[in-house]
Amino acid sequence: MSARKVPHILKLSAKEQKEFVNSFDVVLCDCDGVMWMASSPLPRTGEAVNALKDDGKQVFFVSNNSERPEEEYVNKFIRIGVKDFQANHIMHPAKSMLYYIKKHNIKQPVFSTCSADGNDVLRRGGVDVRTLDVKEGVRLSNLEEITEPEQKMGAVLFDINSNLNYVQMTAATRYLADKDCDFLLGAPDPRFRLGTGVMLPICNDFYLILKRLTGREATIVGKPSVLLGEILKDIYKLDNPKRCLFVGDSLAVDIPFGLNCGFQTLLVLSGCTPIEEMWQANAEDQPHFYADGIADFIELYANISKKA
Repeated sequence: MSARKVPHILKLSAKEQKEFVNSFDVVLCDCDGVMWMASSPLPRTGEAVNALKDDGKQVFFVSNNSERPEEEYVNKFIRIGVKDFQANHIMHPAKSMLYYIKKHNIKQPVFSTCSADGNDVLRRGGVDVRTLDVKEGVRLSNLEEITEPEQKMGAVLFDINSNLNYVQMTAATRYLADKDCDFLLGAPDPRFRLGTGVMLPICNDFYLILKRLTGREATIVGKPSVLLGEILKDIYKLDNPKRCLFVGDSLAVDIPFGLNCGFQTLLVLSGCTPIEEMWQANAEDQPHFYADGIADFIELYANISKKA
């Protein structure tokens, strides 16, 4: 299907702008590329979130990054001025893995190749997490002994981990040979760039290796999985998905996630998606609305106030 003209929220008529903000009660918002870029906050993002809250909207955050400690997430939101932020206002793959393990009574222990901070979230939630971290002395001659399964695992957990190594990948492959062992994947993002534009290998690339070697399909609990949408609906009591607005910067991850979950979608151009990519996408893959950044809500509410 050919592309359609996606409206910019600041180019809507006064009546349409008011209808737009009255069409949702809950905002689900990505973090990287929307609230900040890497470690640098984007301008006035905290102020924009507060404008939404002042209008009575509930605002929650959905990230595919579990490499940040809980305390760092809280501090980042406090530093950019988001009022009344609490740790349970953000969901990321380690938290959705925890939810899934508890909901489906996954047997424990589990073997995790997740980041240390992701594992900390799981352990705080009562999960018996086992890892394997051998940094020296590994050779093909002792690899089998080092990666010998210590016992049956209820699941292998796989997510973003900048310290992932060959030994962990090998151990995960061996645990997954047990067909009774579940397989959970956090963030299947298709691409990641450095600030210089250089493409990097990502979690999904390594997952594809495990999938090829084991013949196992993982249960995905991060964006763009619809399963994550069901988790969010349960945790945040989202009874009417059409009254939820999902805000993201990725046409490849955030927008399909929002669309497939039945949310309204807003693409912001402050992150990884250039506007040309949005215009070139098929109509069914485009967002409902777009904006230069989430800070456009500040001007949007100012416009509505003038017309009131």
